[in-house]
Amino acid sequence: MSRAPYGQEISRQNKACFLFLLDQSFSMEEPLGNSSSRKCDELATAINGWLENMAIRASGDEGIKDWMDVGVFGYRTDRHGNPIIESALQGPLAGRTMVSITEIGAHPVRIDTRTQYIPDEETQEMISVPCEVPVWVDPVAEGGTPMCHMLYRAHEMLTEWIAQHPRSFPPIVVQITDGESQDGDPIPYAEAVKALATEDGSVLLLNCHLSMTAADSFLFPASDQTLPDDLARVLFHMSSVLPDPFYRHAVMEGLPMQPNARGMAFNADMVCLIQFLNMGTQAAPGLR
Repeated sequence: MSRAPYGQEISRQNKACFLFLLDQSFSMEEPLGNSSSRKCDELATAINGWLENMAIRASGDEGIKDWMDVGVFGYRTDRHGNPIIESALQGPLAGRTMVSITEIGAHPVRIDTRTQYIPDEETQEMISVPCEVPVWVDPVAEGGTPMCHMLYRAHEMLTEWIAQHPRSFPPIVVQITDGESQDGDPIPYAEAVKALATEDGSVLLLNCHLSMTAADSFLFPASDQTLPDDLARVLFHMSSVLPDPFYRHAVMEGLPMQPNARGMAFNADMVCLIQFLNMGTQAAPGLR
């Protein structure tokens, strides 16, 4: 009996692959939604938190298991308008294309001390507590948005990874952006990425829109009819239709879902961004 698509358990023998495409254009200097924090700062915080959580999940008695490869790429332009596509990882991992979660856990660039707010057990008032946070990615905001160049490079990286892992769960690509592509129509490039496949199914492309607009955010639309602008509609059509395991997991998490929902977050604030990242991870077999 053959296995349904997107059912391959993730293991050392059949690794997962997560590729993050981070918009680093100048508009990422703007505040995110209702907060006073810059989009680029919130994005770096969310990605660093995700990397830390994945390293913790992969940890066992024998250390961090090598069950996942991760790529974190930023894209922007220089002052002459030339595209810059490069790994956003810093320190010992700088310049690497794909990095194992074992290496991620072993090589943060530094440990920052930050303030975390938690409720006091007796009074329930919020108190500040210092905590140590590993950092792999720093915020960047400059230049334009060469999205087509980024997707073309993603296609190259994923083609190589799939050739080495043909039986694995398909790679998951997460693009996080606040802007319109400035180097052409990104939809054909997105379609080329989604056409790549392992024996277990096609590559999944998820898109998260960050905004400075204090409007309601939402996850996984099933139609572009309710989306307010052309940028949102382009990101919708770039995004993969959620396969059944992802759809069922979202329903279990209490999200209002409709058939043919796509892997997109619109007008995401920090809470929505973290929920979006976690959902893409937890629905994959073996990563719960």
